[in-house]
Amino acid sequence: MKSMRFVLYLVVLSAMILAAACGPAPTPQIIEKVVEKTTIVESTRVVEVEVPVQVQVTEVPQPVKLTMLTHWGEESLMKPMQAKLDEYMALNPHVTIEYQAVTFDQLLPKIATARAAGISPDIYHFYNLWMPDFAKGGMLAVPPPDVLEDIKANYTPGSLQAVTYADTIWGYPTEINTYQLVYNKKMLKDAGYDKPPATLAELTEYTCKLTKSSGGKVEVTGMALMPGWDSGVVHPFLSLLWSAGGQYVADDLSAALFDSPEGLSVLKYYTDMITQKCIDPAIGSFNDFVTGKAAMIIMANWFRSTLQASFVDGYENVGVAQIPTSGSGTPTALQYNWLWGVDNGSPNRDEAWKLVKWLNTPTAEGQASPMGDYLTSALGAIPSRTSDQVALKDRLSDEFMTAYVASAATAKPEPVYAGGQEVKTALQTEVEAAWYGKKTPEDALKTAAEEANRILGENK
Repeated sequence: MKSMRFVLYLVVLSAMILAAACGPAPTPQIIEKVVEKTTIVESTRVVEVEVPVQVQVTEVPQPVKLTMLTHWGEESLMKPMQAKLDEYMALNPHVTIEYQAVTFDQLLPKIATARAAGISPDIYHFYNLWMPDFAKGGMLAVPPPDVLEDIKANYTPGSLQAVTYADTIWGYPTEINTYQLVYNKKMLKDAGYDKPPATLAELTEYTCKLTKSSGGKVEVTGMALMPGWDSGVVHPFLSLLWSAGGQYVADDLSAALFDSPEGLSVLKYYTDMITQKCIDPAIGSFNDFVTGKAAMIIMANWFRSTLQASFVDGYENVGVAQIPTSGSGTPTALQYNWLWGVDNGSPNRDEAWKLVKWLNTPTAEGQASPMGDYLTSALGAIPSRTSDQVALKDRLSDEFMTAYVASAATAKPEPVYAGGQEVKTALQTEVEAAWYGKKTPEDALKTAAEEANRILGENK
């Protein structure tokens, strides 16, 4: 008997296979079929037998372009995120990512105009207060099962609540931000104080004593205000309101409750200080605190990187304290959250969720996720993912971040409900009217509450 072996390679285009399935023709697949042919010589009879040995399928993914929109529009924030996206594209050569970034005040208008024009991005990073309206409008895609499983397993109940509306989780929680009283240690020491104010009465005293004026003009304000920015006005107000024992809206969303004696005491703190020229509304941004034009500010933790790089008296002179109370209340910081979501109209939803999941998945056992690394290095925020908090504990352990992390234990989440942004804007408008002397504190809160009740009624 004599045997010979040889190998045949058959090339079959995937287009032929997919055509049978009535689907669109993607990039061809190359299928290699290895066949062994054996020739057996037996006397005067020849028998040939073909035996399949191996089938190998190599799929070439179709090219995909994803557009991502965030509010990290400053160069110091854009570059680190772009580096993460470049890494993903290197790992997934078939994916091209267009990264769009605007400042926070431009984000909601950008989303709205893009939706109206039919050119929405595939992926959004957005403020969770907008989530109910986005979800009700059909804008958001429901995450796939593997994403939902990951979120439920790796985030705290508070973070899950922050990204849930109508019993549906809408995306990956990213950062935790709380408000605390941030102060210039050097200025307080120079004024004779060895500790920050703990009550609203002490806050009033400190505010006036820390203010410096020349020729009737305030040069250094005891407390920086942030007019023109809804969160900069409302979040400090609510932190003081809750710490005084007041409420924002009823738990059942039946009515606004901020037009209360507690709310009035908080608003009168501001207006009294403005009247006495201990606060100048014109000195109104967190950058004024950074540059030494303000001694105190009630602010969120995300501006740590700015303080580290630019604080006038050095980062070591930045102090963080709990929100002052009415004297009998509990210091209660407002907490708000952001999340990654995918547009429901995106033709590339599967690929979009793959990118979002990669951003929020640890790079290795015991390591941080790309998102956790970005939040703690570029932004100074607290990552929502519990494994990131463990992996990055060294970055969260300085005096500044330790105070904010501790505040989360007693923090109160900003209520998330349909019409929430409208209520917030109404309150901002009336608080600013009181600041600038256009209305009394009583009239301002009454008007804001009436408008809030109208909005709540329309969204029942």
